[in-house]
Amino acid sequence: MPRYAAAVTALADRLAARTLELVDIPSQSGKEAAIREHLLGLVPPSWSTEFAGDEAFLFASPRRAGVPLIVLAAHYDTVPAQGNLPGRIAERAVHGLGASDMKGGLAVAVELARDLDAAPATRDVALLLFGREELPAEQNPLPALFAGSRLVHETTLAVVLEPTDLTIQAGCLGNVVAHLTFHGTSGHAARPWLADSALERAVRGLDRIFRLEARSAVVNGLEFQEVVSVTRLQAGIADNVIPGEATATLNFRYPPDRDPADAEAYLAGLVPGDATLDVVSNAPPARVVDSPAVRALRRAGDLEIGPKQAWTNVADFTARGLDAVNFGPGHTALAHHPDEHVSIAALVTAYDVLHRFLTTPIGEDAP
Repeated sequence: MPRYAAAVTALADRLAARTLELVDIPSQSGKEAAIREHLLGLVPPSWSTEFAGDEAFLFASPRRAGVPLIVLAAHYDTVPAQGNLPGRIAERAVHGLGASDMKGGLAVAVELARDLDAAPATRDVALLLFGREELPAEQNPLPALFAGSRLVHETTLAVVLEPTDLTIQAGCLGNVVAHLTFHGTSGHAARPWLADSALERAVRGLDRIFRLEARSAVVNGLEFQEVVSVTRLQAGIADNVIPGEATATLNFRYPPDRDPADAEAYLAGLVPGDATLDVVSNAPPARVVDSPAVRALRRAGDLEIGPKQAWTNVADFTARGLDAVNFGPGHTALAHHPDEHVSIAALVTAYDVLHRFLTTPIGEDAP
């Protein structure tokens, strides 16, 4: 076997093995202790621990004056298992919980850090590992990182290794979670005419929301879709009681052409007069970044660029004036899927693109 082919095969085997190793460590959000400790043991010893907080850790190779800083960011938590643990390698892919979102990307980031420890990059590199990504915005550990870290504010570009099908996905949607409550009067189910069913009010009041069509918004040349979804409906206290209150959970995904206040005002405008709206959380969208560093990353793999039709932690960076994009080996359609998997070829490609970006001579993205 030619030397180059052997090297590619060895890299593929190593990335697949690392991904499977990470998949097999259960790490549902809020229960990440085991994988956190395992990952901390994989960081190159020569890299300094610049920040260690509550489920957020930033490690860096030695910093050089005037050299751009690239942050590789990956979360290590997953959604609950769906019969997909332990993982397995089959059909040239790693299967199992989190393989696509985003333990494949996590494996790529860790292996890059370990390899660059032996052969330093032309750009300075930091590794951001964090948990609780799959939980509501109020449990996000990254605000504490930005409050306590000096180094993160020197970021030239953060690459968040979310599943993107090997494309760059710029920006991201904002995410509002809200409770819409309909009020009536409870009563006996045998005499419903003496009650005022909140559930009936909810069914009628939600009809407008169910009929809403997606709104297209083009931001810096990328087309996002704005959508409002009803994800839960809760009502009733007993089988023989007409409910006096019914609460729907709304999930509103809004593009970067709205700010958080505008998003809440729009959602409030959809509320019927006999209902009340309570905003639970509002994670702002990320701006669409087109910088010299992003263009250098695109050149490293001749990458396509599109919008991120979801919320990701790129918003934590862009909200603070720092550039960030999503790029990873995972398959977007398979995130949170029962047969979640990531192809080994995609792992290799993501590694190669990022390695090329980090090690080629610095061009126009230099500060």
